[in-house]
Amino acid sequence: MSESQFDPAQFLDASTTEANTRRPPLPSGTVLQGIILDITSRAWQGKKDPTQSGVALDIKIQCQVTPDLQSQGQPAELQMTDGIMLDLSPSGTIDMAPGKNNKLRRYRESTDLNVPGQAFSPRMLIGKVVKVKTKVEPYEGEMYDRVDSIAHV
Repeated sequence: MSESQFDPAQFLDASTTEANTRRPPLPSGTVLQGIILDITSRAWQGKKDPTQSGVALDIKIQCQVTPDLQSQGQPAELQMTDGIMLDLSPSGTIDMAPGKNNKLRRYRESTDLNVPGQAFSPRMLIGKVVKVKTKVEPYEGEMYDRVDSIAHV
């Protein structure tokens, strides 16, 4: 169905007899090439300790799945979202002290955006190509693939 044929009101009343099925997770250590589609920021508050709070970046990456994994039932492309919990300075800016914001540093290095004296903002990551290494983690009794690390292509 093309977007021009899509009727939101009709869609809400459409029915199906098929069940949704879950995609199996990618094997841990799978390396894929991906492009950063979007980056958003959000405030967070600790679930166990509500006095803890901060800012996180969510990075949406569109990954190309290799033909060998496609033959095992994986789609040709899939989206993964990686999160970065930011270390902030007392004034509320990104803490640039040595050892702070290492995950953000790895994204910047992987995309050639970690250059002293060169302006940087997180949205500059959009459109950049990276290698994505996956890992599998349990969550509420199910196994899910996640971004383990990223690297320069």
